[in-house]
Amino acid sequence: QAALNEVETKVLAAKKDEDDGDGLLGPFRIGPVVGVGVPNVISFGGTIKLTRYLGFGVNVGLIPQIKVSLYGQATLSYQEYDAYMRLYPFGGGFFLGSGIGYETVRGSFVDKVDIPEVPGVIAAQTAEIRSEATVRSLILTPQLGYFATWGSGFSLGIDVGAQVPIAPSQIKYKTKLPEGIPAEYAEETKKRREQIIEQVSEVDDKLAEKFIGGEEVTS
Repeated sequence: QAALNEVETKVLAAKKDEDDGDGLLGPFRIGPVVGVGVPNVISFGGTIKLTRYLGFGVNVGLIPQIKVSLYGQATLSYQEYDAYMRLYPFGGGFFLGSGIGYETVRGSFVDKVDIPEVPGVIAAQTAEIRSEATVRSLILTPQLGYFATWGSGFSLGIDVGAQVPIAPSQIKYKTKLPEGIPAEYAEETKKRREQIIEQVSEVDDKLAEKFIGGEEVTS
């Protein structure tokens, strides 16, 4: 019975230390964080827990450049970075938080166009038309989750949230024509523009709504 009471006392003491956030620096914790999820395939950053009830951090999320063969030689990449604050209302691992930052979607498209001969102006050739677009949006990211930290400092967590655009997207677009291509092929560049905007809009929901609705997308 005495041995059982001793074990029980040690377990309760360990539990109290964990609840009180006791450690070398008390409840204060700081360290790197690496994660996986959606839309970010991989993310990394750092987090600080100042007290049992309040924490801050920064996060960078990435989708590495991928190739899209649907429209020819196309590439697509995604990057998001934000700073966030977390409230731990019960002093444990459960938290409510919100972040603010930018997401950037980049797309490029290269296609080959057959240019017929124009006597005295240009010889028949196959030309490459390259288009690039970037969509940058300011987003708010409300979230909730659970982030547990053990006495050793090792942490493990999970969270869910949403990315909400809070300002108009900044859209940049450019098309490069090879030198010597006649001006009448400008219509071809317009077609390429529509294709790359459609490609980028697959990631950016707000831009997708404009594209599907037939609204003008300004550059």
